[in-house]
Amino acid sequence: MEHDDVVVVGGGIAGLVAATPAARAGATVRLLDARRAPGGRARSHGERGFLFNEGPHALYRGGEAQAVFDRLGLDLSGGDPNKGVVAHGLLADDRLVPLPGAPVALLRSRWLGVRAKVAIGRLLGGITRVDPAPLAGVSMASWLDDRITDRDARVLAGTISRVATYVCDAESVSADAAVTQLQRALGTGVRYLDGGWASIVDGLLDAARAAGVNIELGTSVEAVATSPTSAPGDAGRWTVSTSAGPRSASTVVLAAGGPALAASIAGDAAPVLHQWSEAAVPITVSHLDVGLPGRWPAAPVVFGLGRPLYLSVHGPVAAGLAPAGGSLVSVMRNHRAGETTDHADDRAELDGLLDTVRPGWRDDASVIRFGARRVVAHDRPMPSRGGLAGRPGPEVPGAPGLYVAGDWVGPRGLLADAAASSGEAAAARAADAAAAAARPGARMAP
Repeated sequence: MEHDDVVVVGGGIAGLVAATPAARAGATVRLLDARRAPGGRARSHGERGFLFNEGPHALYRGGEAQAVFDRLGLDLSGGDPNKGVVAHGLLADDRLVPLPGAPVALLRSRWLGVRAKVAIGRLLGGITRVDPAPLAGVSMASWLDDRITDRDARVLAGTISRVATYVCDAESVSADAAVTQLQRALGTGVRYLDGGWASIVDGLLDAARAAGVNIELGTSVEAVATSPTSAPGDAGRWTVSTSAGPRSASTVVLAAGGPALAASIAGDAAPVLHQWSEAAVPITVSHLDVGLPGRWPAAPVVFGLGRPLYLSVHGPVAAGLAPAGGSLVSVMRNHRAGETTDHADDRAELDGLLDTVRPGWRDDASVIRFGARRVVAHDRPMPSRGGLAGRPGPEVPGAPGLYVAGDWVGPRGLLADAAASSGEAAAARAADAAAAAARPGARMAP
């Protein structure tokens, strides 16, 4: 049976990030992914000259993911979606109104009254001075309610929070996480990546291979269990059962999917994973991506005001997403926690948004891709669980040498930021534990 210091399960951002630092630290690393095309939800798909991400994707300039990618040597470029753009809001009666994107525009806005302008100006103007850490036990809804009483200002603030976090029910997300996202969105901002998010996947694959990671694609993992010869707490080996046969490892990083998949793979080896799985509240959206041969002549960014809808033009803001002279437009519908919507109803809402913004778009569309109820994150930081600091991992209690990484893990960041930061943290712990296991008589800390 082949043995490695570290086996990483999953070839998405979290897994690809975890593999490289561990290998650079001197560990022998094997990465296993069930798909032949790695990347998970960071994959991009080409069709008729367009390059589609899995719905609208943006990389936060000041987030953990960017910092991790920099440390791994990735050279990423992209466009600023807000540069020179006038965003619009979609009201309940399907009217579009310009939204204030700067102090001068705020003062001139006809949609907002004087009280609303003062309230939203104070909130957004002072957001960078807020310390998010003490807000871990407070919901974003409560935090906004305490600061804004004007209805229109509250709707606008909640809309900005929804787009930054992908969470449309602000009562279900902790304010420390949401405020951090707002600070980044309104501060350093985001980039739409040239070449789509495939540029991240390609860069991470190159870094992993350069570090000596053994990458096995098309190999599914069926179970992870402690070796029969290893006593609890012993620095023994893990057995990883795969479709290509068993593998042996000193440490294992589970970075495929969310806690439910991790629990199903680890079985009785890590009972706490089942607890994490039962407590998780995923963030989901439906999205519609449209490729058009000409320039998008309508509003380039539209926020649903009090409605969980969003539109943004990604190409040509980012190079390589659309052919010369073309446009790639993404529209999204957020879901509340536990909300059940029919796929056809979601599609009708997304079609309706496009009909309002740009009538006749169907006649011009070259490619239309619909994604129903896609998972954006496998869990959300909740005030009842202590916000960001209350998220699990990367260590798995009661299972020495077993680690988790993903968008639901660790005390830092949301979405890709959480995936990258937890992947890097899991790599450091796995490499250290594997080195300790190699020493004669060593025992892992429980």
